[in-house]
Amino acid sequence: MAKKGCLVVHGLTGTPANMESVAVALRQKGFLVKVPLLAGHGEKLENLSRTGWRDWYATVVEAFEELAGEADQIYYAGLSMGALLGLKLAIDKGAAIKALALLAVPFRVRPLFRRFVIPGVRYTPLRFVIRSVAKNFEKSVLDPEGRKKYRAASIARMPSRGVFETQNLMWVVEKELSKIKQPLLLIHGQKDHLADPEGLFEIKVKVSSSLVDIVMFKNSAHVLTVDREKDDVARRVVGFFETA
Repeated sequence: MAKKGCLVVHGLTGTPANMESVAVALRQKGFLVKVPLLAGHGEKLENLSRTGWRDWYATVVEAFEELAGEADQIYYAGLSMGALLGLKLAIDKGAAIKALALLAVPFRVRPLFRRFVIPGVRYTPLRFVIRSVAKNFEKSVLDPEGRKKYRAASIARMPSRGVFETQNLMWVVEKELSKIKQPLLLIHGQKDHLADPEGLFEIKVKVSSSLVDIVMFKNSAHVLTVDREKDDVARRVVGFFETA
């Protein structure tokens, strides 16, 4: 029997602890799971501010290569920026990735951020002043207990450079989406204040995958892996990988 491995990747400012619900569910089904800590994450805001998407992607590639030496089939599950890194890995590694589950993909952000907030800082002198912003934990996670855990296992502020680098990564990925042929599961919280679900349908149209499932969770926000429906999200990921 082929040994299945899964790379599970957190989002911007996050840590592997944010992905515990998915990682545990996969391990319970016999998957060999690797949950890397992305470059610059896990400690100080200053450290994260010195890194970019290429640094984060290098972490993912290294973890993928380690997993490839231990498993026969490799799957990928990523949250937010970690989902974008998964698309990049699928583009670069092709059939070496069997299927992907992408949660809260920020392929498109909400209009307020896309049209005003991000351009208003990135392309004006404000970029020299606003180096980071406080995260909105209340909107990121609706469940009080999950929010508490997320606060404890992530950096409290969002570095402006990190946001711009995530946008850069999205632009890089968008140009090559047609190269993606793997089965995709796109999961999104209906109460996500940041990532616009319109992006899911753009991805579905632009990739070459024969199977693209889009699943909305009505009682979850952006960080689905610690929110009210985290267990249902995890089960959906595992079920998809078992049948894809």
